[in-house]
Amino acid sequence: FALAVLGLTGGAAVAQSSVTLFGVIDADLKYVKTGDTNVKKLDSGGLSNSRFGVKGTEDLGGGLKASFWLESGFNTDTGSTADANRFWNRRVTVGLSGDFGEVRLGRNKTVTRLHIEDF
Repeated sequence: FALAVLGLTGGAAVAQSSVTLFGVIDADLKYVKTGDTNVKKLDSGGLSNSRFGVKGTEDLGGGLKASFWLESGFNTDTGSTADANRFWNRRVTVGLSGDFGEVRLGRNKTVTRLHIEDF
């Protein structure tokens, strides 16, 4: 079987790629009683902001890798996007990495946000 696969690829190195769907859903139920008034509410973002995204890498060979990251924030209680003007409203980048390091283009997160949300 391995020889058949090798024959199909012509003996060239087969590139490895990966695509990951990721996210965090953070919702909380609030109950506040003030005097005779009781308020029950489903809210978004109790400890963190809800978000989802797609990220991936492609091995280009020769030690080079291409990557992309598309991430969007959303409100758990309503399902609406966190930013009405942009669907991919958080990190949106493409990159190229190799022995030289990494070059990344696009809208990236701040250093603080990258550290807090690292998962």
